[in-house]
Amino acid sequence: MSEVPGSEWTADFDIAKARAQISNLAPKLGKIEWRRTAGVVTHVFTHFPLELTVFVGRVPRGTPAPDGTRWVKLAAVAGEALPNVMRKVVAHALEGGDERKRARGRLAAELTLS
Repeated sequence: MSEVPGSEWTADFDIAKARAQISNLAPKLGKIEWRRTAGVVTHVFTHFPLELTVFVGRVPRGTPAPDGTRWVKLAAVAGEALPNVMRKVVAHALEGGDERKRARGRLAAELTLS
């Protein structure tokens, strides 16, 4: 299955450590300004509940995907083999904390999957 890039899921989440892990993911991408989205994604697995903090960043068009990943057009995301928790993350990132933006259909971007 595919997933969006992220940091480790730990009980003692550290935003600075998570940012470092993501920044190290793709040195080819150059400097990306990550923006934290409003709220969190919640998901419950059979053996533990999870809250994910989501960050988004803009990458210039034509930038090669990091090693071991690929870019996917948003129009094709629905056909990707994403676990439900990753579908929630994508939806949350696209909403940017504002459901009205998604409803207006003004979003156009690409997504990287590993």
